[in-house]
Amino acid sequence: MSRGLDVGTSFIVLSSEKDGNIEYKDFRDAFYVIKPTTPVATKMIEKGLSGKTFIKDNDGSFIILGKDAIEKAVERNDAAKRPMYRGVVSAKEKDAKRVLAFILKEVVGQSSESGEKLVFCVPAQPVDQEDEDFDVGYHEDVVKTVLAECGYDARAINEAEALCYSELEDDDYTGVAISCGAGMTNVCVMLNGEPTVVFSTTKSGDWIDRMSAVATGETDSVVQAEKEGGDFKIGEPNENPVLSAVSSYYERLIDYTTKQLAFALTNHKSLPKFKNPLKIVVAGGTSQARGYVENFKQKLEDNDFPLPVKDVVHAADPLHAVSKGCLIASKVL
Repeated sequence: MSRGLDVGTSFIVLSSEKDGNIEYKDFRDAFYVIKPTTPVATKMIEKGLSGKTFIKDNDGSFIILGKDAIEKAVERNDAAKRPMYRGVVSAKEKDAKRVLAFILKEVVGQSSESGEKLVFCVPAQPVDQEDEDFDVGYHEDVVKTVLAECGYDARAINEAEALCYSELEDDDYTGVAISCGAGMTNVCVMLNGEPTVVFSTTKSGDWIDRMSAVATGETDSVVQAEKEGGDFKIGEPNENPVLSAVSSYYERLIDYTTKQLAFALTNHKSLPKFKNPLKIVVAGGTSQARGYVENFKQKLEDNDFPLPVKDVVHAADPLHAVSKGCLIASKVL
């Protein structure tokens, strides 16, 4: 059996096939640390965490993982942390590598057979920032080592490339895939199954949360919870001040992203000469806001996107499409 793994900044998604159907396992890529002040508090906190996923650290603190971390942070008017930042292991968090390893092992489990194939995704190098902290190679090695410890023969492919495999089968694997995650936006231009141009941009869902938090005085976790649970449409006014800010920054993000896409692809030496207009497929958690695809399509036109566009469509399953593409790749690698 082979598996696909989307190692995302906000979600880790495992895909596997059973009886001809694809099954998914999602895990929120987040953690929150509680440090008890007394021995009694330690006992009470541990009882209160019954049924939740957590690590009890050597110093007596509790590292809560997954969606429970978000909930605890919101309860305490605080912000949860991430073991990943902009698509790779975070250099900003000292516990990042250890926490990510625990989450990955929690999601994938032990392989069912020695050398079981697993393909996971990695981001592309960003075109809008030169950052020494951004190291795809180190991140790939960290993930591969953890998966090897679980018995997997793990290999990496580009995130947006995986999205192409998932969504462009009916187009002879020709088109553009844009994966709008929490940490980054990843792009792949594909011709008949061959990735010809891959790159990323550094603003996405987390940027919306951060800027909206600054504008409203809330924490990032509160904004994230409001954004994911609230009712808003991009470009329309909203009485909720947090959702109003979120909607505004979505518009700014889409404008920024489409400008970066147009700039990166204009006169790109590796860009094929396509005979026909292309389908552009959009996926990822950030793309799920109402009005995202429509706004994205309009902004591509406004910002002089250099390729002929047949249509801009949403992936059938935006949260799972990249993991599905990794699973498809695992069957041929």
